[in-house]
Formats: sequence, C-alpha cells, structure tokens
Amino acid sequence: MKKTGFLVIASMLASAPVLAEPMKDSDAPDVFVGGALSYGKLSDLKVGGNDVDDLGDLDNFEDDRNSWKVFAGVWFTPWLGLEGQYLDLGKYKDNGVSIDPEAKTASVLLGLPLAEHSRVYVKGGRMWWEAETNGPLGFSDKREGDTMFYGAGVSTALLPVLNLRLEYERAAFDDDNIEADLDFASVGAEFIF
Repeated sequence: MKKTGFLVIASMLASAPVLAEPMKDSDAPDVFVGGALSYGKLSDLKVGGNDVDDLGDLDNFEDDRNSWKVFAGVWFTPWLGLEGQYLDLGKYKDNGVSIDPEAKTASVLLGLPLAEHSRVYVKGGRMWWEAETNGPLGFSDKREGDTMFYGAGVSTALLPVLNLRLEYERAAFDDDNIEADLDFASVGAEFIF
C-alpha cells in the first residue's frame, strides 16, 4: 500500500513540469463560426398514434426544402467540443397547409482528428424549436418545444483558417399527438480562429 502511494506521488511530481508548460499555439482551442445550406426530409409521421403513410415528397431530400443554419463553437481539445446553432429548417407546403419551423441547438462534439483543424465527429444535444402552421380559411397555429437531436459530420481544412463541413443530423419530434423524425443534410464553411 505504501509503495503504491509512493508511486502515485512520484508519477505526479514527475509529470508536474509537463502539466505546468504553457499552452502552445498548436494546443490552443479551435474556436469556429460558420454557416451551411441544408436539405431536409420528414419521415415516420404519426398523428394521434396513427401512421401517416402518404407523405408525398416530404420524405425525400428536395431542393425546394432547402434551409440554412449558422453555428459557433469551440474544440477544447482535438476530441471534445461544444457548439450552438440557429437553424431555419425550411418551409413545408402541401394541400394549402404550410409549416415553417426554426430551431436553436446546444450540443457536445466528440471528434477524431484527421489532420490539423480536420476531424470526423459526432454530436448530440438539445434542440429548442418553434413552428408556425398556416392553412385554409385563415387557420394559424404556433407551437414550440424541445427535443434531443444527434448527428455526424466531417470538417476538413481547405485553408489554415477555412474548413469545408459536411453534416447529417436528426431530431425526433413528439408534441401532443404529432410525432415525426426530421433529417437534414448540410454542406457549409467554417472559419477557425
């Protein structure tokens, strides 16, 4: 027992000079901001617990449901980061009814470095959303809520301060008697500071 305690203390003292070294520029956190264009699809829609089988083209990625997002975050280490996003999720129209959703997210990023400022990553966190619905005869409704979301992507350096970012994300909505999955794929650029 005394030998183990001695070894722990000795290893802590031996590592102290390494831990006390100031952070080098290459070890500095990667702070990033950026934006992306996204394409979305709606799937697994249930109303009142009943499957809605005919989604028309809502369950396909389509150019007419393009959307955009802006994001900012920091990689504290090459493997761990935090990110916040604002997403305009596009507008869905069918049979005189339109749904216009938007969201904000906060997520934890887990990455696998490929090269300097480049990595493959997964993320997960919370999404706070609101959707405005308009329909025939002046029908209007606004709902909001929050849900978990997750995603995966790759960020690769084009220039020392500019990355190309490809991402796929999914959120599962469950509000009152409506359930659906929203998938969105995006391509964008991020600036590294």
